Amino acid sequence: MLWDGAVISWDEALCLVRNTSRYDHVLMVSAIMEKLARKLGESVQEWGLVGLLHDLDYDEIGGDMSRHGVVAAEKLKGKLPEHCLYAIKAHDYRTGFKPRSRFDKILIAVDTVTIVIEKSRKTVKQIDAAVLLEEVERASIRQPGVKKNVLICEEIGLELGEFLELCLGTTRKADDIADF
Repeated sequence: MLWDGAVISWDEALCLVRNTSRYDHVLMVSAIMEKLARKLGESVQEWGLVGLLHDLDYDEIGGDMSRHGVVAAEKLKGKLPEHCLYAIKAHDYRTGFKPRSRFDKILIAVDTVTIVIEKSRKTVKQIDAAVLLEEVERASIRQPGVKKNVLICEEIGLELGEFLELCLGTTRKADDIADF
């Protein structure tokens, strides 16, 4: 199914990321982005698809994070609207592209909190919003941008606790589905 401005279907996008090292991550980001789009009255298809494709280039950039998102946007040119390509380019500060819209900002926040959730699950058995906030704080010691990225949620009108609960709830449901 195609939506306004897209020349790529969900199934085609899924095929592009299926065999990447970031597959589970992008599925989680996509699910959270869709949930937020519903909550904020935005395009569920657009937000979900960008969440799915934002790390398309991760395996091929060889650790050069200044190219992360930029290479993906180039590959997707003509397949997504320009504002979607820009969000993908701006989701990592090392590209030099600054987030301009609520869409750009929420992708950064969701991507960051998803990474924290993934890392936390390796060492913490039960994660709730309070534990996740502690994990964000802990990650911020090593990478100060982590907390700043997560707090972007407040710039778009979401309370931090609400945002963390929404992200955790969405990833739990995604895990339940994956377990079948």
